Amino acid sequence: MGLEETKHERTLTFAAIALGRIVELGLPADPQSFELWYIYATRQNEKLNDDVDDTLRRLGKLTEADLNRLYSLYVSSSRTANHLNAAAEKLTEELSQVTGMIRGAVASAERYDQKLHEGAASVGTASDQAELKSAVDALIGATKNMERENSTLREQLEASKSRSENLKREIELIRVESLTDPLTLVGNRQYFGDMLSKTIMKARESAAPVTLLFVDVDHFKQFNDDYGHQVGDDVLRLVASRLKSSVRDGEIARYGGEEFGIVLYNKTLGIGRLIAERIRLAIESAEMKSRSTSEPVRRITVSIGVAQWRSATNVDDLVRRADEALYAAKRKGRNCVVTELTGEESDENNAVARRQGQ
Repeated sequence: MGLEETKHERTLTFAAIALGRIVELGLPADPQSFELWYIYATRQNEKLNDDVDDTLRRLGKLTEADLNRLYSLYVSSSRTANHLNAAAEKLTEELSQVTGMIRGAVASAERYDQKLHEGAASVGTASDQAELKSAVDALIGATKNMERENSTLREQLEASKSRSENLKREIELIRVESLTDPLTLVGNRQYFGDMLSKTIMKARESAAPVTLLFVDVDHFKQFNDDYGHQVGDDVLRLVASRLKSSVRDGEIARYGGEEFGIVLYNKTLGIGRLIAERIRLAIESAEMKSRSTSEPVRRITVSIGVAQWRSATNVDDLVRRADEALYAAKRKGRNCVVTELTGEESDENNAVARRQGQ
């Protein structure tokens, strides 16, 4: 069997193992899931395998939230790191070339300076017109040669500048990609953590209020079970789109699975609650059809927990309180907003919304 045949057989074996695990665990057979399990089968990343095996030992299963976490942590982050390393290597090479150009320019300037000194001495000691003309011609030649070298250097530096700017743009795109959820195109979990910490630091200095919203899609698993994972993905995209159109001044991120986090700087708990209601109504009023059947999909609703940062507490405490408010909203029947202080849903606004829907 040839080398190519051996490689082909090996990749088919790994693919079969990956599909086998997907079927065995009842997970979606989408490209993201297949990529993760293919890497698992090849044991390219021992940390990924250890995390998967540990989760299965503890829970006996993997949820979609687990898959999203594993993919973000071990697959997409690894790809981004590889891209970033490649761009950094190109930038290092570019800087090395610029350093070489500068060294060449310094050496050229030193040679020109030496020729100027020699030319000046020749002019001063010229005994006749012929020697004077020869010395002047030598100076003119050295000057023209220096002009050509400077012109070449300018062209090289301009080209290097253009390449460096392209590399900086590439690195910035990689940075943005590393902080963006690829499905919903809002910030990812890492972005959420970094942004929330920075916002709290800013609030400590300015004494401005910070309010956190956790938004969770109600009965999300049923969308996947009833309509398929493609519709589930479309639901998440729609929710993200409504969040962006409803939140005019805030930061939005996919916190995990079907849960989103929204950070509102300089917004009180009361304002946060009003924004949460605007979000809830915007999502509840959305209509969506299955792309495969063109049939309407059942109504999408969300539960929202709202909490405000307290100056004496840290980020983890704020997240915990917002999370508790979210689960209080779930316990109250879903499709409602619960704030941390009152533990009550916004009954009046919900009643209006229900009347409008009748």
